[in-house]
Amino acid sequence: MNELTREKLRTNAGIVKSALAPHQIASDMNELAQERSRIHASIVVNALADHQIASDMNELTQERSRIHASIVRGALASHPLSNIMNELTQGRSRIHASIVVNALADHQIASDMNALTEERSRIHADIVVNALAY
Repeated sequence: MNELTREKLRTNAGIVKSALAPHQIASDMNELAQERSRIHASIVVNALADHQIASDMNELTQERSRIHASIVRGALASHPLSNIMNELTQGRSRIHASIVVNALADHQIASDMNALTEERSRIHADIVVNALAY
């Protein structure tokens, strides 16, 4: 081949490369756009899942409120019984307090008796020591 033909081929190759470069850029941009679309779709799917979870939680909260309201209605219906049970509990507490007071009094008596026994032992020891001293 002569020099002119080779130059012409180089020029044609340069033109083809120049034409392919924007095509490659367009292809890369297209690929990036598709990746962005996949990411966006993933975000939307996650948002929908979160929305479903929030909806389910809301439904459970409403059910819990209905159950609580039912419990409150039941409690209000049994309020007179609750008053009686409360009075009985207070009576039991007073009895228990009385037992504790009596137990504390018994403990104090035992403590006083122990102190008196110790004092008596000291006196007895003094008597024995004095008797042995003579």
